[in-house]
Amino acid sequence: MAIKINIGTLNEGSQQLVLNSDSKEIGLDENLATDPIEITLDLFKTTHQLDIRAKITGKLKLECDRCLEIFEKPFDSDFELVLVQKNRREEEINEENIRTFDAHMKSVDITNDIKETIILSVPMKKLPEEKNDGSCSWCGKSREFWSSIIKIDEEELN
Repeated sequence: MAIKINIGTLNEGSQQLVLNSDSKEIGLDENLATDPIEITLDLFKTTHQLDIRAKITGKLKLECDRCLEIFEKPFDSDFELVLVQKNRREEEINEENIRTFDAHMKSVDITNDIKETIILSVPMKKLPEEKNDGSCSWCGKSREFWSSIIKIDEEELN
């Protein structure tokens, strides 16, 4: 499956779509995100252009870098995409968030853009939030427990 926007049926002007999707439809590993994934699309269409602002929210399933337990971490990411109708006299646009489309196209597929945005939401350091006392909000283990097992850099704690 794919997440496609039907360009032909969109009215000119501003409109908003809220979609609920799942990992399978987006093409993600089922172990990366929990379902549902909410996608809010703010669309603004003119005669020869479509502006898309997407906000994606959900929960990632990550393996803690300390205790190796699976935990859930909420994410909230967004991207912007501008689709400009291709004219014969125009040269190709070389910008990441601007693409051209043919006047005869009926729909545009944004599945890959959504997938990339979710993958970029995965933090490099996969750790659950800490409580006020410094213990892990997921497994409950304290900094003292971890410092007895691994050496923690003091600068990293502050």
